[in-house]
Amino acid sequence: MLLYQGKKQVSKELFREQLIDHTPQAVSIDVETISLEERWPLTFAIAVTPDDVWTIDCFPEPDRELELVLPLLRNPAIKKVFHNAPFDLRALPLVPGIGEIDRSNIADTNVMARLLGNTATSLEMLAPQVNMIAEPASITMQKYGAKTMLDVPAVERAKKCANDAAVTLALYYKFLPDIDPAYFEVEMKVIPILIDMGLKGIKIDQEERERLSVKATSEVEYYRSLCDAEGFNPASPQQVGYILAKRGNWLPFTRSKKSLRTDEETLEFIDDPLAGVVLQYRKMSKALSTYIKPLEGEPRFYTEYYLDTEVGRTSSRNRNIQNIPDGQKAPFINMRTMFVPDSGTYTTGDFAQEHLYILCYMSGDQAMRRVYEEGEFGGDIHQFAAEKMGIPRKIAKTINYAIVYGATARTLSVQSKIKDIKKCSSFLDSWFRTFKDAAEFIRAAQEYAVRESWSLPTLFGRRIRIPDELNFRGEIDIEAKKRKGVNFPILGSDGEVMKRALVICRELHLPLSIQVHDSITLDGDCDFPADRLEHIAPVRIPFKVTKSERWE
Repeated sequence: MLLYQGKKQVSKELFREQLIDHTPQAVSIDVETISLEERWPLTFAIAVTPDDVWTIDCFPEPDRELELVLPLLRNPAIKKVFHNAPFDLRALPLVPGIGEIDRSNIADTNVMARLLGNTATSLEMLAPQVNMIAEPASITMQKYGAKTMLDVPAVERAKKCANDAAVTLALYYKFLPDIDPAYFEVEMKVIPILIDMGLKGIKIDQEERERLSVKATSEVEYYRSLCDAEGFNPASPQQVGYILAKRGNWLPFTRSKKSLRTDEETLEFIDDPLAGVVLQYRKMSKALSTYIKPLEGEPRFYTEYYLDTEVGRTSSRNRNIQNIPDGQKAPFINMRTMFVPDSGTYTTGDFAQEHLYILCYMSGDQAMRRVYEEGEFGGDIHQFAAEKMGIPRKIAKTINYAIVYGATARTLSVQSKIKDIKKCSSFLDSWFRTFKDAAEFIRAAQEYAVRESWSLPTLFGRRIRIPDELNFRGEIDIEAKKRKGVNFPILGSDGEVMKRALVICRELHLPLSIQVHDSITLDGDCDFPADRLEHIAPVRIPFKVTKSERWE
């Protein structure tokens, strides 16, 4: 079924005229799949203008006209516009006969919308900006009592796909004049890199996975037995709250006021050893159910990387590689050890203390510069802070890293496991006295965020919108806005550095394997262009390289 949505009469001649004979400079493409989980393409649409859209059926067999549009899909001179390109560019090649398509000249209206300050970037939320309507797939399926898009009548499915492509192209032309082309080019270069890393996957050592499974299962059973002896189920928040309250512990109510809070932050503050047992049970249970058991028998771990976080850092979904704890974050069980390189060696590069270097540059803090640029205390910012503040280095390190997240006495208390809020408040006061210029920058960033609802610029000049949030009293959460005012320009800069590092590595044909936060891992005994990577930003950020036989 070849379907055309436009004002002219449908004909094969018109199809050839619009898509083949007169090559358009830009087209938008939308792919309709069975579901978000089952990615088999059913239909895809190509919009030549917001009014002229062609759809091609892919299921059960592709339309014969598919062969005619392959040159268009593979032509690097044609801008191919998507809304959420990582999804469509993974799905489209699955259409029988398409194979490789050009990814060197793409645009993503989802990313464009975020760069322009939109915080709600789904197609249906953006469509009114171009006086159009886009219907979520869930609504389309609901109309026809369908569980998946496969159950929606083919004509209606094609109409939805065509409309989404039309909206996407209209948004592209609306956003384009306000987009910095050089900045956007980097964003688009990263998308194929992220797709390829996700599709390549990571080899799983099943023997190591089984060892972790036995260890985690044993510990889960042990902590469960301790809770059974006390007569409650540690997996039940209600029973945990009841038993801890019964033992004399004070627990706050949830926002709904219907039950007691038993989240990790609350339990960390309780002296009762039973609270610690519950926390350990939860950690081991999550490790087992989320990261260990689901990979049983699977040769490789696959994920999907995206660019749609608020601050522009990469994210990972559908098995989040970025959330798998390492030995430092999860000393109770290091789950990264079950991932091994195909080559036998991992080479990992990490931007050391990136957030603090960025803060130092943005604030021009003299004390930080003496450490980082002049080498005071051997360049150890944590030891410097510890000496100046008269506290242990471990606590100084926690404070240093917490500051860039807009730390308050409460959040610092949680992260440092120090229950005395007043002491944590005094630590923050001491830090601000030690790093006076950074403190001034932080206050300015907070004031700007509250006043303008935007962040200060990142290292590469991007400002990030900070939307209003409501607190539990239904009021605008000023403290949350202040935290983001500090956090967004630093994390946004972090993302900018990392994306440019990925582009450099791809240009050098390095075997990219894993990207997590501030690190890049290569599958091979390789040499990073360390000097080049350290000078991506206006500030030099050290790039430390390690090699290992397993992921660390």
